Amino acid sequence: MLVALASALVACGGGSSAPPQEVLLVNSVNSVNVVDLLVDGGPDGNGVNRLFTSVTICKPGSATLCKTIDQVLVDTGSVGLRLLASEVPTQLQLSAAKTTSGNVLLGCANFLDGSFAWGPLALADVKLGGLTAADTTIQLVGDSGYDRFQSQCSASGDPIITPSDLGAKGILGLGLSKQDCGSACAVQGRRSAQNGRYFSCTNAACTSVTGTTLATDKQLQQVVARFPTDNNGLAIQMNSVPSAGAATATGKMVFGLGTRSNNQFPTLQVLATTSQGYLLGALSSNSTLAGGSFSSTFLDTGSNGIFFDSNLPNCGYPNDSGFYCPLADVVFSVALGSAGVGQARKSFTITNAAALFQKGNTALPTLGGTLNAQGLLDLGLPFFYGKTVVIGIDGMATTGVGASTATGPFYAF
Repeated sequence: MLVALASALVACGGGSSAPPQEVLLVNSVNSVNVVDLLVDGGPDGNGVNRLFTSVTICKPGSATLCKTIDQVLVDTGSVGLRLLASEVPTQLQLSAAKTTSGNVLLGCANFLDGSFAWGPLALADVKLGGLTAADTTIQLVGDSGYDRFQSQCSASGDPIITPSDLGAKGILGLGLSKQDCGSACAVQGRRSAQNGRYFSCTNAACTSVTGTTLATDKQLQQVVARFPTDNNGLAIQMNSVPSAGAATATGKMVFGLGTRSNNQFPTLQVLATTSQGYLLGALSSNSTLAGGSFSSTFLDTGSNGIFFDSNLPNCGYPNDSGFYCPLADVVFSVALGSAGVGQARKSFTITNAAALFQKGNTALPTLGGTLNAQGLLDLGLPFFYGKTVVIGIDGMATTGVGASTATGPFYAF
């Protein structure tokens, strides 16, 4: 199963400024399976490369007890809907998700930047566009009623409580897997109960919490997989952005693959991933400082840059220390594929981050930074600009993507 990787490194807001080239976006008029995407500064105006959409949640079965929440981060590197508890009105009367003995369930997610999401699970109807994932488990992050137990999730990281902490009002995890943990958290046993993802109160008063197993249908879900139709995957289509950046960026998210006339992508190349959701990646560049092979490569809209370990110069402490500041632009060619399978080759550019931030733009297609994890290549939101990228959900068969039928997990672009 995929590891949650949203909010990898958030920064506040060089290069040439060629006019952007638009990608062909689907017509969203009267399309129930399409929603709008927007990159802007987020709730506090300080974010960069933060991809947002709006999500509507309702009390299960209700058409009136509903709330639409904007500025929810779209994250293809995690699975499950996690909303800040402060954004979910008590008037919705969402039911708490509980164990068979009636005790409250809680969830935990740790992210690459050291932050973590802790809070109770609840049940909601989740609506995106005209499609609904009924009676779906979500997480309410930063609920003050349970923060005294947050050390169960992380003893040293920073808890996500407010929109400023996250740079968003929630995380919509739309990764390759159907659940955020799957069978590893569902099998009964002492070891699987200490999975680090799911916990339960030990009694009705919740005087303490303990690790617990959780059936796959009770875990946080890939929302698209729970739609009644158009549920085998999704496509993210982002318009191009000039290399110097732009004040905002726009795109569309399309649900279903080969299920309607607006989600046929026969010319894209399908690349099957490992069961953990990784591709093989090989970087070459016009610099002697950068390049190499990466056994664990993934595509992650929740990361605001392209992150990997290299000898490119760091911007320096304290303001932009997580990002690269090369003296001149470094152009990379990346070959992506799976063992024994053909490759796709794409390119990207890394620009001096300090110079980019001075522009004050929120959409930065040449932003990259350090990732102290050997073999890991995080192709964040900059990789998505100007492309159609398809996410094929694990175990789901698709037609209309690539030259033949494909079964997830896979990426296609």
